[in-house]
This record gives sequence, C-alpha cells and structure tokens, in this order.
Amino acid sequence: MTSSQLLVRPLAPSEVTHFRFGLYVGYAARVRGKLDSAALAQAFAILREAYPILSARLVLDHVSQPSIEAAPELSAAVDEVTGPTDEPLFGLPDLADRAAAIHTVRGSDDTATVTLLTHHAIADGHHSLHLLSELWHLYTACVADELTAPHRHDYPHSLEHLLDQRGIDVGPTVLPDENVLGALADVDIPSTPPERVRTRLSAADTAALLAAGRSQGTTINGLVSAALLAATAQSRGVDIATLHYTYPVDLRSRLTPRVGYPEGTNVLGMAYFTADSHADDDLLALARAITGNLREGVATGAVFAGSSQFMAAATAQGDSINPAEFLSTMVISTNWGVIPHLPTPPDLTIEDFYPVMPSNPMTAVAPYVITTYDGQLTIDTSARSAETSQLLADQLHSLARAF
Repeated sequence: MTSSQLLVRPLAPSEVTHFRFGLYVGYAARVRGKLDSAALAQAFAILREAYPILSARLVLDHVSQPSIEAAPELSAAVDEVTGPTDEPLFGLPDLADRAAAIHTVRGSDDTATVTLLTHHAIADGHHSLHLLSELWHLYTACVADELTAPHRHDYPHSLEHLLDQRGIDVGPTVLPDENVLGALADVDIPSTPPERVRTRLSAADTAALLAAGRSQGTTINGLVSAALLAATAQSRGVDIATLHYTYPVDLRSRLTPRVGYPEGTNVLGMAYFTADSHADDDLLALARAITGNLREGVATGAVFAGSSQFMAAATAQGDSINPAEFLSTMVISTNWGVIPHLPTPPDLTIEDFYPVMPSNPMTAVAPYVITTYDGQLTIDTSARSAETSQLLADQLHSLARAF
C-alpha cells in the first residue's frame, strides 16, 4: 500500500461475500450511431470524481480484513475492443479488484455495446442503475460541451450502518456457512460466457400485466415470481413445494428517512418463499401469496434480516444437508424495476439494455433479472434452461391477456 492509498473502511457482513467471490455486475447498453470514445472516457472520469467510491478498489487490510481502499491514482478502467456486440464482456480484461470499469465492444458497423461494471460489494442494482444514468447524462453533456460541475458524493454506507442510524436492530447478519461457500467454490466456471436467455413482453402486454396485477391484489413482481416458480417446477418435473425461492428487496423506500440510491452499497433485504404443493394450479393465488409473504416479511422485519431466513432453511437439516443439492433447488430473481432514462446525443441511439454478469461461483445459481425497459417487461438469465424461459413467456402472456 502506498502513502496515497488510504483505507476508507472495512467491509460490512452484507458486503463481504461479494468481495470473497469478486462478483461484478454489468449494465450494458447496445448503441447505434456515433460513439465518441474520448467523450465516454471523460464522462467516466467526471463520474469518478463525483462518486469517489468508483476510484476505490477492494483489498485485504493488514489484518486480512476485506476493506475499501481509496486509490485515486489508479487509472480509470476504460477499455475498448472490436468484436461481437451481442457479447458485451468479449475481451474483458482483469479488473484487478477495481470498484468500477467501462468496457466497450465495437461492431464492424456503427453499433457498439457499452457496459458499466460495478463490484457488487460497493453497489447494488438500484445504486448502479443510478450511476449508469449519470454516466449517460455526463456523456451527452461532454459531446455537447455543456458540462457543469456535478455534486460530489460521500462514500456509500453499508446496510448495517444505515439500519443502526435508524435504530433498527435485526440481530447479527447470518452469512452462508462454510459448507455452502465450499459448494460454491467448487463450481466449475465455464471458459466461455454462458448464453443469455431472454423473455420479453411487448409494451402492450406489459401494461396489461401491470393492470392485471393491480386488479388482482398483486404486483408485477408477484406475477413474474409465480410464473417463474411454476415454469421451473414444470420444466424440472418436480413439485413446486420443493423449490426454495429468494429475491432481494430494495429497502431504501422502506426506511425512514429514506435512503438515496448512492447513499448505500447493498441496501437490500431478502425475501424467502416456499409454495404449497400444487400451488401452481392457480397462478393468481400464488402471486398473491408471494406478495402477501413479502408484505408480512416487511412488517415483521424478517426481510430486513437479509439472508437469515434463507440460511436458516439451508441449514435446517443440520449436518445432513448436501449444499450442492440445496443449491439445485434454489430459484433466484432480482427485480431492478424500470430502467432510468439514459440520454444520448442526437447522433447516437440506445437500442437495448440488458444485464450481464461475468462468470463467477456466486452466479452458479443463475438469477433471473427482471427489468422494464422502453415499456417492455424483460426477464434475462443465463440459467441454461430455454424450456423454463419458454414456459415462463407462455404463462406471462396468458396472464396479460386474461383480463
């Protein structure tokens, strides 16, 4: 460590597992038109000045405690390669534990894919989407030569700190035990990026599904979750009751005072749900049960306890549990909601948005990422189950058109 590198703080338990496995999440925009590489690098440099966490890296301190280290002298990770734009991580270099990076893949025509990568230990999905929107605002301003000095933000706090500030005691954070971590560590990481499987509804079907949820006492998240569980059970040929479903819950709007997107790293609780046998016979009832379970978890504080519910289920059988078998029963989703507006100059158009995750043991159970972009509900995954995704699409279309 050099004299210019200072430890900001140790990572909290809610952040440590992401550090242990070096988990990054990518936010990719496929663009068409004139992409100015110099302006993109300038925009990222300004973003790093406004959000100093982006100039940090994750390290072990002198007592081997995972920590955030300020490293402003570390050059910004902005790289560009020529390759297939449908592979946004093509040619991705080693990120060397940096907190964030920009990776661009240029096609042979006027298309490119620009990906903002953030280390999951320093930002969750909603935090990173805020940063993504800021990046494109800054890029557009750089191209137009209309920059104004952005507001400088403090380093984000951990969930534990934010809860403590508000007098909320959820007890000690329960992290995955060594058996589960060992099962993850033993996962073979494929040498090639896993193929993405996408389920997308039209804007009209998305609006219809949203209206159906409201009229039936549930939400888009409840409907997608119900359809996902049913599709998974059907494609695997198992009773839906054998599946363990979990998904992160953004706590920012559920805390008083509310937490701004860049104020916290992983401001997430975890919802945990298991269905009754044959619950997939009535998807609307199942969706309402999932929504009701979430509301109850928020009311009782169970959701605020993070992964504790889930880990209690994972260890319920004591030493007899087979972590690999338990992982095979998991279904994970994450709902990023509506993607914020991403402005561009007149000569550049963002044609699509999609999430990407570099191969990592933490993604051994590939999550289903739920987003709404340009009015269209989309579920992306690399779970290698085209059958599940087709069943999911069929069920969501049926629900959207039933009301």
